Amino acid sequence: MEKFTGTLIVEQIRGRHGPFCVGLLQTSIGQFKVKDKELDQFEPGNYRGQFLVEEIFTKAVPWRGGTFTELLARIAEGGFLIDEEQQTGEDGLPTQAVQTEPDPVDEEAQQAVATPARKAAHTAPAARPPRSQAAQGSEPTEEEDLKLFGIELNELFVQRAARISLDPTVDRVQFRSQRERLKSVGYQFEATSQQWVMAAAAN
Repeated sequence: MEKFTGTLIVEQIRGRHGPFCVGLLQTSIGQFKVKDKELDQFEPGNYRGQFLVEEIFTKAVPWRGGTFTELLARIAEGGFLIDEEQQTGEDGLPTQAVQTEPDPVDEEAQQAVATPARKAAHTAPAARPPRSQAAQGSEPTEEEDLKLFGIELNELFVQRAARISLDPTVDRVQFRSQRERLKSVGYQFEATSQQWVMAAAAN
């Protein structure tokens, strides 16, 4: 594992599974694409700090009938050590851009299909929230929130705890649903602490 000082430029993209984020990590040794799940919490913009990199690797990505190769950096869990954040996006990549690259959810699904054992794990009945009420624009029920967050996180959510940390080991779809639910009641992501903070507490 290596620690790099640099700037992470975060772009938010509209995908068929909802908004997702990708990053461009600029360091003294080069630039690397970042697609870690934790990025889906970030707002578009520039983030200066230190980054604990587990691995730098290339990956061939099928996209729209062709293939392109990316140079990626995999960030260790808890490895986004942000000192400064600028959420304006003025100097970085555009907010809510059209989908110019595949959603990591689709990439992972393709990999799971190729490997039956991984497919079984991917499609296991994890706590994915029901979509019906959200689609109707109504408030999720207490039972739906419990399925979404799990017992411990849901207790903090019900209490509207000042700070909540999401678990990045859940699948991406659930992680994004948790993000959207927190936003819907007034939480904001604080990149420097890697926690969701109630807007009143953040001000």
